Amino acid sequence: MKRILVWFLAFTWELPQTLSALVLMLFLKTTPLDHKKRIRRAHTNSYLTCFSLGEFIFFRWNDIGAWDWEETQMHELGHSVQSRILGPLYLPLVALPSIIWNAMSRMDNRTGRWMAANYYRTPWEHFADVLGKVAR
Repeated sequence: MKRILVWFLAFTWELPQTLSALVLMLFLKTTPLDHKKRIRRAHTNSYLTCFSLGEFIFFRWNDIGAWDWEETQMHELGHSVQSRILGPLYLPLVALPSIIWNAMSRMDNRTGRWMAANYYRTPWEHFADVLGKVAR
């Protein structure tokens, strides 16, 4: 019964994220979905690193092991919870600002390093950490 409710929410309340994820799965050449931790993980070879769209979380294959893998999964799970809470508002309130801020804060021109600390201090990323129980 719970699984039916989750799918009902995915195709009603989270419809924009679900449709976007299904379309991206066609274009990103994802491998079969992995059902773990209440989410559907799709591995891809695209240039995109890690992102969440509703119940679907995309991970780039060649980045596995490049960072704290468990922490990343929990953070992305937090975004999935945000999607369930916000429904159709998730894309404009979380996904779009996250994409823009990620692009803007990716490189520090002086050091050439990614400014992850600033990225995770934004309200939408910090809230994903809280929901995913990630301690930074």
